[in-house]
Amino acid sequence: MSYEIDAILQRFQSTCEHWQGRIGRMEKKAQYAYVWHPPREDEGLSARAKAVALSFQAITHGNEVGGIEVLLALLELLGSGVVSCPLPLGFILGNPEAARADRRYLESDLNRSFGQKSQASMEQKRAHALEPLLEESLFFLDFHQTIEPTLSPFFIFPYAPSSYQFAAALHQQIPIVTHWGRPFSHDGMCSDEYVNYRGGIGITLELGQKRFDAYHAGVGLQVALSAVQYVLGFVKGNAKTSLERAEGALYTWKSVVAYEAGMTLREGLVNFQVLKVGDHLGFTADRKDIRAKADGWLLFPKYPRDPAAPPAKEIYRIIKRILPEDLGRQGVLET
Repeated sequence: MSYEIDAILQRFQSTCEHWQGRIGRMEKKAQYAYVWHPPREDEGLSARAKAVALSFQAITHGNEVGGIEVLLALLELLGSGVVSCPLPLGFILGNPEAARADRRYLESDLNRSFGQKSQASMEQKRAHALEPLLEESLFFLDFHQTIEPTLSPFFIFPYAPSSYQFAAALHQQIPIVTHWGRPFSHDGMCSDEYVNYRGGIGITLELGQKRFDAYHAGVGLQVALSAVQYVLGFVKGNAKTSLERAEGALYTWKSVVAYEAGMTLREGLVNFQVLKVGDHLGFTADRKDIRAKADGWLLFPKYPRDPAAPPAKEIYRIIKRILPEDLGRQGVLET
């Protein structure tokens, strides 16, 4: 994996640093963070008060590597002229140093490090370096992968009408998981949350279990191209605004189960696994059963795979189906 990571990081950096001879121009904003400018920029974006129409980010968690292939594929299409866009686009690799180490992060979680005053950790310094580009981005799409297997890719983000409309327009079949009223984590802001806080529209796409994967790359590129088209429509005033979706399911939190010392989940649990009340999920420190307390679908089961990582604050979540008219309503979330 180390050689493969080094090679693809070098390919990304070389592509962006040596853009001459390709369509448009490339502006470096920070290490592994660039803005592509088209030959002729559409002045319509200026009315939206953001300098960058849409930014894409990958490896926010270093071992979630699949998004790098998506960014490279889109860069190739832009550079060759196969895809044209009259608006600036951002391309960011979040935590390349953690990627080289095949770790989620090195000192602190980058996806909890945005909007913090502290720069004590490497990831907090990295967040500080990336924040100016995130602040300049009108739209933002962060490509993640799950630690454990997942039965489907899925969007996940803090709910706002504009964020939901953005995700709903990008793919009709991919489920959406959203939440409101409280942050995803109390440790700090996620990337999409920070973009929203700064007046942009940010969402995250979980492609599947962390690895290089042709299917993940294909799904990610399809969504990225849809995002470009959506943002063009938004700037021109004709983006889709309907809350209805043809097929994709909509979910929010039903239960967030806190981790207690010594808890272990049974092996083989996967994201979007159907749960029924009483299903056996693992054991407590004194070997009592951990059983599902509600019907729903499993999300983010936690296993202590990395002995150097701090203990998880939660061990799993249960999500439930909701309807578009439930979005943002008090009493819908049951955490």
